Amino acid sequence: MNLRRVISLFLIVSMACVYAETEHKDSEHAADKHEALAVHDEQHGSKLDFPVMQEHLIGRNKFEIPNLIHITHPIEIYVPIWIVPGCDILTLKNGQHLEGIILSETEHSITMDQIHESEGHKYIEKTEILRADIAKIHNIKNLDMSLYKQVIMMWIVSLVLILTLRGAGKRTSLVPKGKKQNLIEIFVIYFRDDVLYANMGKKQGRKFAPLILTLFFFILLANLFGLIPGTTTATGSVSVTLGLAVITFLSTQLFGNRDYWRHIFATPGVPFWLLPIMIPVEILGMFTKPFALTIRLFANMTAGHIIIMAFLGMMINFKSGWIAIGAVPMSAMIFLLEIFVAFLQAYIFALLSSIFIGTAVQEHH
Repeated sequence: MNLRRVISLFLIVSMACVYAETEHKDSEHAADKHEALAVHDEQHGSKLDFPVMQEHLIGRNKFEIPNLIHITHPIEIYVPIWIVPGCDILTLKNGQHLEGIILSETEHSITMDQIHESEGHKYIEKTEILRADIAKIHNIKNLDMSLYKQVIMMWIVSLVLILTLRGAGKRTSLVPKGKKQNLIEIFVIYFRDDVLYANMGKKQGRKFAPLILTLFFFILLANLFGLIPGTTTATGSVSVTLGLAVITFLSTQLFGNRDYWRHIFATPGVPFWLLPIMIPVEILGMFTKPFALTIRLFANMTAGHIIIMAFLGMMINFKSGWIAIGAVPMSAMIFLLEIFVAFLQAYIFALLSSIFIGTAVQEHH
């Protein structure tokens, strides 16, 4: 019965897109509607290409929340822009002034994050200006303190994580009460017995349990929140995944015992004449581990979103609602797969972190 409901939902959405496409073609004969569509295409673009995907995934400008009343005009929430102490100003030969931050300069052009204003809201867009069109450059030393969407999502996830786990941790008896405490205890007990104790031992496992569990729950919530329409995935940014990997890296190096450092600089069982080769390899291995953590989480959480946008973008690029019959079900299947990947990548990151830290802190006999 549930499968029938899912299939029916896919068909309803697909046929709605087809109906919308038919209505769109009929309305093109009206001059006023045709003019409105032309203005909309000029503002929002008439195709879904990689820059549009990039803006949706890691863009800093605004959140676009789906509008059920008018699908083609989402609700826009702009991210505040804060540049200290001021902006670079380019004066063009036609008298126009461009404000923003100069990113790079070449012999023929200047690339800058230009500040635009639309309906009272400011947003940033990367722009390249030819030097032949520039009359004067006011270069100001500034610092961009503007927030990115990923930062805001990190704050939201952190707040939800603190409120959820703090409430679940307050209990008056050894037996958990309520669905929330029972659900969280399942994850805690599993990680304690099968991950932490298995890779670190009981003593070190109890010591690093708060760190590993915090990494797991934070990544899991960030992955799941990124699946909500209108939001963005915090772990879809290399800066976020790199920061999490650096936490694991520093924990490994700072708490590493003698056996860990002896294995790097004096590997047991290796002849003395091979140490000049083994030591650089071991040192390189110290940095390849956080690199692998960074790229694995970033790539997996970005790939699924790109595939979904590629399927749905076919309706926009080909300008045909009939493609929705295949694109919508495929996108829904990838979306369900993304939910599984969200749990899987959080688990893998926590598991590998416990293994890396465990090899540095566990006593070897």
